[in-house]
Amino acid sequence: MATHINGELIVWEAGWLAFERLQGRLQRRGATAARLAREWPAHFVAFDVLRLAGTDTVAWPYRRRHAALEELFSEHQLAAPWALCPSTEPVSAGRARRVER
Repeated sequence: MATHINGELIVWEAGWLAFERLQGRLQRRGATAARLAREWPAHFVAFDVLRLAGTDTVAWPYRRRHAALEELFSEHQLAAPWALCPSTEPVSAGRARRVER
Protein backbone atom coordinates (compact mmCIF):
# COMPACT_ATOMS: atom_id res chain seq x y z
CA MET A 1 0.00 0.00 0.00
CA ALA A 2 1.51 3.27 -1.14
CA THR A 3 1.97 6.44 0.85
CA HIS A 4 2.48 9.67 -1.07
CA ILE A 5 4.05 12.65 0.66
CA ASN A 6 4.06 16.13 -0.84
CA GLY A 7 7.19 18.14 -0.17
CA GLU A 8 10.18 19.87 -1.62
CA LEU A 9 13.93 19.37 -1.86
CA ILE A 10 15.80 22.27 -0.31
CA VAL A 11 19.35 23.35 0.44
CA TRP A 12 20.08 25.63 3.40
CA GLU A 13 22.73 28.34 3.33
CA ALA A 14 23.26 30.42 6.48
CA GLY A 15 19.69 29.72 7.63
CA TRP A 16 18.08 30.61 4.30
CA LEU A 17 16.77 28.50 1.44
CA ALA A 18 19.37 28.44 -1.32
CA PHE A 19 17.57 27.36 -4.47
CA GLU A 20 20.56 28.27 -6.62
CA ARG A 21 22.71 25.75 -4.69
CA LEU A 22 20.21 23.02 -5.46
CA GLN A 23 20.09 24.05 -9.11
CA GLY A 24 23.88 23.97 -9.25
CA ARG A 25 23.88 20.43 -7.91
CA LEU A 26 21.33 19.24 -10.46
CA GLN A 27 23.56 20.29 -13.35
CA ARG A 28 26.59 18.25 -12.25
CA ARG A 29 27.65 14.62 -12.59
CA GLY A 30 30.26 12.28 -11.15
CA ALA A 31 32.87 13.54 -8.68
CA THR A 32 31.67 17.14 -8.92
CA ALA A 33 28.12 16.10 -8.04
CA ALA A 34 29.40 14.08 -5.05
CA ARG A 35 31.50 17.03 -3.82
CA LEU A 36 28.59 19.47 -4.10
CA ALA A 37 26.30 17.00 -2.31
CA ARG A 38 28.75 17.03 0.63
CA GLU A 39 29.11 20.83 0.56
CA TRP A 40 25.40 21.59 0.03
CA PRO A 41 23.36 18.65 1.35
CA ALA A 42 19.75 18.54 0.24
CA HIS A 43 16.86 17.94 2.62
CA PHE A 44 13.34 16.82 1.85
CA VAL A 45 10.79 19.00 3.64
CA ALA A 46 7.46 17.20 3.86
CA PHE A 47 4.37 19.37 4.17
CA ASP A 48 1.42 17.14 3.32
CA VAL A 49 0.36 13.52 2.97
CA LEU A 50 -1.77 12.86 -0.12
CA ARG A 51 -2.18 9.10 0.21
CA LEU A 52 -1.68 7.04 3.34
CA ALA A 53 -1.35 3.26 3.09
CA GLY A 54 -3.38 3.31 -0.11
CA THR A 55 -6.08 5.66 1.23
CA ASP A 56 -6.64 8.97 -0.58
CA THR A 57 -6.31 11.69 2.09
CA VAL A 58 -6.78 14.79 -0.09
CA ALA A 59 -10.34 15.34 1.15
CA TRP A 60 -9.26 15.11 4.80
CA PRO A 61 -9.02 18.39 6.73
CA TYR A 62 -5.48 19.82 6.75
CA ARG A 63 -5.05 19.29 10.50
CA ARG A 64 -5.86 15.59 10.14
CA ARG A 65 -3.41 15.21 7.23
CA HIS A 66 -0.68 17.04 9.15
CA ALA A 67 -1.29 14.87 12.24
CA ALA A 68 -0.96 11.78 10.00
CA LEU A 69 2.29 13.18 8.61
CA GLU A 70 3.62 13.82 12.12
CA GLU A 71 2.71 10.25 13.03
CA LEU A 72 4.57 8.92 9.98
CA PHE A 73 7.69 10.86 11.00
CA SER A 74 7.45 9.53 14.54
CA GLU A 75 6.61 5.97 13.51
CA HIS A 76 9.54 5.74 11.07
CA GLN A 77 11.87 7.89 13.20
CA LEU A 78 12.54 10.15 10.22
CA ALA A 79 15.31 12.71 10.71
CA ALA A 80 17.69 14.66 8.47
CA PRO A 81 17.76 14.69 5.51
CA TRP A 82 13.99 14.44 6.11
CA ALA A 83 12.31 17.44 7.70
CA LEU A 84 8.72 18.00 8.74
CA CYS A 85 7.37 21.41 7.80
CA PRO A 86 5.98 23.13 10.88
CA SER A 87 2.21 23.15 10.93
CA THR A 88 0.53 26.31 9.78
CA GLU A 89 -3.15 26.86 9.61
CA PRO A 90 -4.84 27.04 6.23
CA VAL A 91 -5.25 30.52 4.71
CA SER A 92 -9.03 30.27 5.06
CA ALA A 93 -8.72 29.84 8.86
CA GLY A 94 -6.49 32.91 9.11
CA ARG A 95 -8.94 34.95 7.03
CA ALA A 96 -11.86 33.81 9.19
CA ARG A 97 -10.05 34.92 12.36
CA ARG A 98 -9.30 38.36 10.87
CA VAL A 99 -12.99 38.83 10.03
CA GLU A 100 -14.01 37.94 13.60
CA ARG A 101 -11.74 40.56 15.17
